[in-house]
Parts: sequence; C-alpha cells; structure tokens
Amino acid sequence: MSKKKTLFLLRHGKTGFSGRYVGAQDVPLAPEGVSQIQDLHKVLQEKTFDKVFSSPMLRCRQTCEILFPNDSVSCNDNLKEINFGRWEGLTFEEISARDPEIVEKWADNLPDFTFPEGESVDSFTKRVQTTATEIAEGQGDTVLIVSHGGVIRSLLCHFLGIDPKNYLLFQVKKGTYSTIELFGAHGVLTGFNLH
Repeated sequence: MSKKKTLFLLRHGKTGFSGRYVGAQDVPLAPEGVSQIQDLHKVLQEKTFDKVFSSPMLRCRQTCEILFPNDSVSCNDNLKEINFGRWEGLTFEEISARDPEIVEKWADNLPDFTFPEGESVDSFTKRVQTTATEIAEGQGDTVLIVSHGGVIRSLLCHFLGIDPKNYLLFQVKKGTYSTIELFGAHGVLTGFNLH
C-alpha cells in the first residue's frame, strides 16, 4: 500500500470581484480577503508543511505572503485558474447577453469547450492533472496548495475519482481549505471549506 500523504487545498481570499469570472486577470486581495487569510494564519501556523505550492497569480502570492512571511513557496503555472478569455471580469448575466450561443455550448459541459479567446477546458484539466500527479508522486508527507476555485475543484475530482465534468459538485469558498488523505493517486476527502 502507498504511503499516506496529507494534501491541503487552500483557495485565496476574497478579491472584491464576487459574482464575476476572474481567471487570468491578475487581481489583488480585497481588504476583506486579507482579513480572511490573517484569521486563517492563526489556524494554519500550528501545522507544518513539507512543501507549499502556489499559483503565481497575485491573489495567491499575497495569500502565501500572509501565511508564510519567512518561508519560500514554489510557484507553479499549472495551478493558475482557467483563462476565461473575453469573459474575464464579467458576470454570468453579462456573458449570457453578449454570447448566448456560446453559453449554450458551455452548458453542454464538453471537454473540448474553449472559452472565447481563452483556454479550453481540456487543456486546463490536463495541466491540473499533470501537477496532481507530480504532487502525489513527489516528496513531502504534508503538502499545501494555494490556488483558485476551478483548480481546487479539478484536483478534488482527480484525487477522488470523480469525472471532471462534475466539478461543480464542489462549492469551494474563498479563504478556506480542504484536506485529502492521499494513498498514491487516490484520495479520501477529510475536510471541506475549513477556516
């Protein structure tokens, strides 16, 4: 049997863009998001992480700076949120009014869907799964990933053996973390939206 590994999946704090699609936009944490992560620091400072990986996006880097002011964090481009293309910064209502036909295709939830002028779902899923495999096979018994809602949903699906098209089963809240006990490539969810 594979050696157990504990994986923490932490979503960055609030950005002030609630209800808008923000993927490739490099937005900072809002003051409320900073407070969220400061509160979380009190909980997480009692834990020891062998490895910390982060999306290189500003909101994730700021989250790491609050949590680990004196430690180095490994940034990984594969942990970036999906690029929503020309839908970046828009609400669902604005997107639906602008591109109703494309929204219908998006609703079909097919892996070959590509956000207009953005990234394909398949490309996003593959890059997240590549990193999931690297983390599962890599060093460290306790690993923290600081990333985005879409990435964390994708990682949860990957490790729990759930079809990626069912990623919306998980409502991953900003400024919270979830935990998975990993046994090789397979995991058991042990905590969700903790803070």
